[in-house]
Amino acid sequence: MSVKHKGLATLAAVGFAFAALLPRATIAADDAAALMAKHKTYAGWQADDGAIASLRESGTITLDGRVVGTIRAVHRGPVFREVWSRGAGRTFEGGFTGRVLWSSNQNGFTVQTIGEAAKFVYTERALFGEGLTSLPATVVRSETIDGTPVTWVRVAPTIGVVAELAIDPASGMLKRAVLDPNGKYETRYDVLGYTDVGGGKRVMSSWRYTGAKSVYAYTTIEANKPVTDEELHPPKQTATWTFDPGAGTVPVELTKYRIQVNATVNGIKGTFILDTGASGIAFTDSFARRAGAKRLGESAIVGIGGGAMANLYKVDTIAFGSSVLHDVVILTGLDERGSFENEVAGLIGFDLLAGAIVELDLDAKSLRIMDPAKVQPDTSRGLVVHVDLNDGTPRVAMTVGGRVPVLATLDSGNPMHVLFSQSLVSRDRVSFFSDPTSLASLPVQIYGVNGNETIHCGQLQSLELGPVVYRPVPACASPSMSHNDVLVGLDFIRAFNVVFDYPDGYLLMMPRKSP
Repeated sequence: MSVKHKGLATLAAVGFAFAALLPRATIAADDAAALMAKHKTYAGWQADDGAIASLRESGTITLDGRVVGTIRAVHRGPVFREVWSRGAGRTFEGGFTGRVLWSSNQNGFTVQTIGEAAKFVYTERALFGEGLTSLPATVVRSETIDGTPVTWVRVAPTIGVVAELAIDPASGMLKRAVLDPNGKYETRYDVLGYTDVGGGKRVMSSWRYTGAKSVYAYTTIEANKPVTDEELHPPKQTATWTFDPGAGTVPVELTKYRIQVNATVNGIKGTFILDTGASGIAFTDSFARRAGAKRLGESAIVGIGGGAMANLYKVDTIAFGSSVLHDVVILTGLDERGSFENEVAGLIGFDLLAGAIVELDLDAKSLRIMDPAKVQPDTSRGLVVHVDLNDGTPRVAMTVGGRVPVLATLDSGNPMHVLFSQSLVSRDRVSFFSDPTSLASLPVQIYGVNGNETIHCGQLQSLELGPVVYRPVPACASPSMSHNDVLVGLDFIRAFNVVFDYPDGYLLMMPRKSP
């Protein structure tokens, strides 16, 4: 789930894209204004009109009718804090301080939301906070959604991403929204309901991501109740580092499919996969028990193959050489018989990288963990790549075939090269070559958190990260991937030595001497 931030922006009108519609531009603009006014009347308020100065909200996340998590939020004008809990000890938060957009995980590691990701969340908050209704709009099309005729209007923020809104002309209710259509952050919402908070003022209170099963619903909403400064602060970091004063290195092993690192958990040694695509740290259940981890409960997780329940544990220490991470919440539930080698005890991801400067030198086969308060990487050594860390993984702007923008997760735990959505081929006409006479093009079964899926493999023409061009690209079309998301695996990452500076939101990538 993306972190929702509340920010208000001035939106500019969007002209028609098709010459055939130009004679109706004035009428269509009037129609759009009338629809937006109809929605404003339905909601009974809009951002900055003073009708709702603050909100307190709480509710549930349900899947197939079963509660799998809770949601809470407090808003005071544009400043806010939201909390999602998916089990005891597994809590994610996001907010806006008035200056900084931020997100935080269950261990209290907090990162900033910057760049294009910040533009997306500004528009997202304007959607949920009734910040779009007074803005210039253009009618796009008409259709029927779940038996209700709707008219789509389009607005383009000067700060933020484009939004398309499906409004019921009869009632003024918003039925569906698409943010950043055809862009890297394209996200679709089905609006399921509103709640009257008093005086005829309605707040969007129930929604789901289009095509998904989980339903998010605020069951209690209070308007214009006091919200204190303390309630709006980011959470306290609960997992803490003791750094090696000598900044020594830890050995890593680069195999054909993995980057492996040794760590000692509560005094028990184990071998782990260094997985930048993991939003936390995950062990096998057997290793967690052997290490004496304290079970906290269970949590819903989502990945390839669908959703599943995983156990939550807390460990006292995870030592990488002489650098030690204390009081860490971790997940279990990894497939010990299928996709992981017998000697691998788990995955090491975001929580290793979030609160430290971590230098991965594949040439020297070493990992160095350093205190961000004392170390500043030399950015002249390589390519600085700014990353979106909102979901606990490094996502970067790339293009496919030199023209189609995508949001790429740099996933060192993915041995399958590049995974992408088939819609890049069907909708964006990306060139994907699959040789039917080659064994490499036969359907492949891959395993995820709750089963497996069939993927079809071949080659994409190219993938570009700034000045870096990767071609040809061994790639597989996965039904788990959404339109503009791709997973870029170890085949690409192994060409670089990397400094991870998550506290400052970037990677420093240096081509290896002997990749």
